[in-house]
Amino acid sequence: MLSIFSYAFNAIAPILLLVLLGYLLRVKQVFSPQFFKLANRFAFHYSFPALMFVNLYTLDSIWEIDVRLAVYLLISLMIITLVSIILANLLTNARNQKGVLIQAGFRSNFAIIGLPLVEGLVGSAGRAAAAAMQAPTVIYFNVVSVLALTIYSDDAAFSPRKILKNLVRNPLIQGLSAGVIVLVIREFIPVAADGTLVFSISGTLPWLYTTLQYLARLGTPLCLIMLGGQFNFSDVHGIRKQLTAAVLMRLILAPILGFSMAFAASHFGLLELGPATIGIMIAAYGSPVAVSSAVMASEMHADDVLAGQIVVWNSLLSMFTIFFLAVLFRSVGML
Repeated sequence: MLSIFSYAFNAIAPILLLVLLGYLLRVKQVFSPQFFKLANRFAFHYSFPALMFVNLYTLDSIWEIDVRLAVYLLISLMIITLVSIILANLLTNARNQKGVLIQAGFRSNFAIIGLPLVEGLVGSAGRAAAAAMQAPTVIYFNVVSVLALTIYSDDAAFSPRKILKNLVRNPLIQGLSAGVIVLVIREFIPVAADGTLVFSISGTLPWLYTTLQYLARLGTPLCLIMLGGQFNFSDVHGIRKQLTAAVLMRLILAPILGFSMAFAASHFGLLELGPATIGIMIAAYGSPVAVSSAVMASEMHADDVLAGQIVVWNSLLSMFTIFFLAVLFRSVGML
């Protein structure tokens, strides 16, 4: 039990410490408020697309994706999203907060801590299975986030064309799309006598791949530090109801809905709930809201104050909820 708690803590604590560092840098006036905003833009437009691409590129083949599990996860996330839409409209009348609350309901940090969390729970086999699930889940998270933030924008010029424009221009979706295209093209590249591809980005163009890896590694820590730099405890007072609801939606409601659907699917023989699958679901349903959700909210003119607070408090409290889920499933022999 202690090792499970230790891993959950080790997965979340770095997030909180980097946010704290950013907050201290702001208090000590090491960086200006304008610098924090510019660095956020850099992470969103350059580091996160590289991260999305590298995550997909590390898959050996597009066929590693378990189609049945991927379809289940997408259907369950759609249902959680619909519930989040209903709750967001009940919780606030402010349009720029509705998209943020919807994000909080369905969008987990699967891309960043999903892989190491699953590996810590079920070993290297779990990590491989989780890597294959990143493509469908992360694409869903980003596409639906763009839709939610665009539909509930204060911009009077809202239209389906604007949604499509935001999707095409979204840097994270661009990175994901590039990764999927490369995976598909890889299937048609000939193999040399030694078993390696005759052409690959990592093998033929190592300088380019290394650069992408550097950018990918930079994105999350930079974004967390910048998030802390824009964090203000006084901001909580005016959004306590929305913040509390967002935390409950992400850390309590989403796991309840997700696992309830999983047990129902398993009962009817539609899904096998092995340790790797349970680990993936803990990461998909139980991990805190994605760090990039706050950056995306800021870039798309939603309530970035609320979005930032949601990331911080979800990350803090998820240490306890992830620990509870891990202990629960370990105690019943499913992990």
